[in-house]
Amino acid sequence: MRNLILFHGWATDSRIWDKQRAALEDRAHLWTPDLPVWEAAWVGEKLRNFDPDETVLVGWSLGGMLALEAVAGGFRPRALITISACASFCRRPDYGLGVSPAVVRGMRQRLKTEPGQVVQEFYQQLLAPAEGQWQESLQNLLPQGQDQGWLANGLDYLRTQDLRKALPEVTAQSLLIVHGDRDRIAAPAQAYFLRDQLPGSRLVILPGAGHAPMVSRSRELYELIADFL
Repeated sequence: MRNLILFHGWATDSRIWDKQRAALEDRAHLWTPDLPVWEAAWVGEKLRNFDPDETVLVGWSLGGMLALEAVAGGFRPRALITISACASFCRRPDYGLGVSPAVVRGMRQRLKTEPGQVVQEFYQQLLAPAEGQWQESLQNLLPQGQDQGWLANGLDYLRTQDLRKALPEVTAQSLLIVHGDRDRIAAPAQAYFLRDQLPGSRLVILPGAGHAPMVSRSRELYELIADFL
């Protein structure tokens, strides 16, 4: 069986993949780590334990950015799948697709006084307005608390990291970009930018889906991942 590696995003842990783990545990050797740091060096070191030719690497949101970094750094998986990911989470003087850096700075500042509120507001944006029926399922997959420093470091990554120059080094046998067209955290335009910068990549836009399709569109996501297993 092939290896299937799943990286979660900010303010979540490996539980966000519970539906995928249940559906795919008999199809692959699964590794779904709780990321202790938001560092590509840590990711790259752990990936040395896996045969790239037999590995499907999946990253969601910030975890998708880390997956892109790892592949640009030399890990060449059989398939790379990004979900709700982007080249730069924040806008830059020459890049207008992200959110304002001031928003992320504000979230980081508020972590010092009201971390629970900051995280809950983020969770409320994960689903599209029409995906309310999945709210209870989502809550069951979310951690009850995280280290404040870990959260702050994740926001620092999102505010400062710009992967555009690294994208030409992203190489895999197959590249798949998945994004919801109702994503309120990373605009769908981010996915089109990735597609245009990654030759040979395939883009799948999920109509009506928000930022967390592993919860609201688990069957479709299962089928997309299973194709590579």
